[in-house]
Amino acid sequence: MSRKLTVVLLAMLVLVGAMGLKTVVVTHSDNSLIMANGGAPPPPTPWKNGGAPPPPSPWRNGGAPPPPSPWK
Repeated sequence: MSRKLTVVLLAMLVLVGAMGLKTVVVTHSDNSLIMANGGAPPPPTPWKNGGAPPPPSPWRNGGAPPPPSPWK
């Protein structure tokens, strides 16, 4: 049983060392944003419309007269 525990302890030490090294590299670099995105351009946000015209609003009536209100 002690051999298995030794292997597990060694694997944990390697992982902790790798995580610590990654943290040191990221905090001391000038371009940590590139590390976060992997060098790829940032993904588009779903709320931007790009160059297209904005879509019509479902609450606008266009050129038609407003419908009668049911609460009058």
